[in-house]
Amino acid sequence: MNTVKCSNCGHEIEISTALQGQIEAQVIKAEHEKHVAELTKVRNEAAQAAQKQLDEAIVKAKAKLSSDQESLVKDLREDAAEEKENNKKLRAQLTELMQELREARKAKENAELDMQKRLTEEEGKIRASASREADEKQRLNLAARDKTIADLQKSLAEAQRKAEQGSQQLQGEVMELDLEEALESAFRDDDVEPIAKGVRGGDIRQVVKSPRGTVCGVMLWEIKRTKNWTEGWIAKLKEDLRSEKANVPIIVSEVLPKHISEDMGFVSGVWVCKPKLAIILATLLRKSLLDAGLQKALAENRGTKAESLYSFITSHEFVQQIESMVETYQEMSMQLSKEKVAMQKIWAQREAQSHRLLASTANIIGSMQGHVGHTAMPRIKGLELLEAEGDAE
Repeated sequence: MNTVKCSNCGHEIEISTALQGQIEAQVIKAEHEKHVAELTKVRNEAAQAAQKQLDEAIVKAKAKLSSDQESLVKDLREDAAEEKENNKKLRAQLTELMQELREARKAKENAELDMQKRLTEEEGKIRASASREADEKQRLNLAARDKTIADLQKSLAEAQRKAEQGSQQLQGEVMELDLEEALESAFRDDDVEPIAKGVRGGDIRQVVKSPRGTVCGVMLWEIKRTKNWTEGWIAKLKEDLRSEKANVPIIVSEVLPKHISEDMGFVSGVWVCKPKLAIILATLLRKSLLDAGLQKALAENRGTKAESLYSFITSHEFVQQIESMVETYQEMSMQLSKEKVAMQKIWAQREAQSHRLLASTANIIGSMQGHVGHTAMPRIKGLELLEAEGDAE
C-alpha cells in the first residue's frame, strides 16, 4: 500500500485517499464558483429587468403627470378667466351703484339747498315786513306823542310787565296749592305729595290707595298758568311719567290745545283739563286705577304664572313701555316717509328716462326697417311688442 506522511501532523495517509480528497475539494470549489457565477448572473439579469421596469414606470408616470398638469393648468386658466369676468361684472355693478348713490346724494343736497334758499327768502320777506311795520308804528308814535310821554309809557309798561309776570307765577303757585288741598280733601286715602321746584317730575304726585292701604297707581299732575298752549308740555310730562314710574299724566291749564273743543280731553296719552274739572277727572281716573289694582290683587292671589303674565300685560307700566316703543316707531316712520318721497321722485325721473331711451331705440329700429324692409332686419328680443305697436300705428 502506498502511503504518504502528513507534513503537519506526521500522520500517514494513503495516496489514493489523499488524491480523492483533493479532487473532491477541487470539484466542490469549481461547482461553488460556477454556482456563484450563475447566481451573480441571475441577480444581474433580475436587477436589469427591475431597472428596466422602473425606467418604463417612470416614463409612464412622467407622461401621465405631464398630461394631468396640462389639464390642471387649463382648468386653472379657465377658472381665472371666469373669476376675472365675474370681477369685471362686480366692478361694473359697483360702479353703477356708486353712480346711483352719488346721484341720490346730489339730489338730496339740491333739495336741501332749495329748501334753505326758500327759507332764506321767506325770512327776508318776514324781516322786511316786520321792519316796515315797526318803522310805521314808530313814525306814528313820534307824531302822536312827545318824548316825555313816550318814556313814561315805556316805564309804565315795563312795570306792568314785571307785575303781570310776578302775578302769573304767584297765581300758578296758588293754583297748585288749591289743587293739592282739593285732592287731599277729596281723596283722604291717597298720598298727595308736592314736588319741589327745579326737580323733574311734574308739580303734584298723587299715590292712589285702596281703603285697605294698597297702592293701586300713581297720578302725576302738572299745573300751567300761561296765555298760550305749548306742545312741548306733553313730551316733557310723559318723560317725567316714566322717570317717576307713574301711571296717569294730567295737565291742568286754563288754555287747552286748539283741537280740544271741550274743557277736558286726551292728547297723545296725556289727559288735559281746565281747573274746574280737575277733581271730576281725578275721580274717574282714580276709579280706573282702583279697579286695575283690584284685578291685580285677585290675579296675584291665584298664583299662576299665566295669570301673573296677564296682570303684567294689563298693567299701566306695560302700557307706558309699549307707548314709548310706538312713539319711537312713529318718529322713525315719519323720517322714513320723507326719505321715501325723495327716493320716489328720483325713481320716477329714472323710469321716465328709461322709457324715453327704449322708445327712441324702437323708433330707430322702425326707421331702419322702413328703409331696408321689415323682413331684412333681424328680430330683436324685447322690442317685438314695441315693433308691433309701431306697425299698428
